[in-house]
Amino acid sequence: MQGEDLDAATSMDRVQLVKARLDELGAALTERGLTVRIGTGALVAWNPAASRTDDPMGRAMSPGLSQYVALCRHEDGSLQWYWCWTGPTRDAPLETEHMCAAEEIEYAADLTAKVLRVEDE
Repeated sequence: MQGEDLDAATSMDRVQLVKARLDELGAALTERGLTVRIGTGALVAWNPAASRTDDPMGRAMSPGLSQYVALCRHEDGSLQWYWCWTGPTRDAPLETEHMCAAEEIEYAADLTAKVLRVEDE
């Protein structure tokens, strides 16, 4: 029973850590002017400036400029940030690419904000 209790405690600690890191990244992205929706293991950020358009197609695709970022266990057991993209077809699984360590909140926020940047006209 002690082993099960330890596993449950470790699992709960990991859930709380993931939530804390997602909240931290969400706050850092919000400070950079992005809109954020946080899930249980990932978040999606989008730039509201990309939706400000007179182009009907641009409005139809709103929020078209968005990025999913997931917090996942890396091969070495550590938590790491990953970019997430849809696959080449509608039914394809998500594709991921390593970004940085979970502790690197400011770096992850800077990279995400750079990807979602809209040039001023």
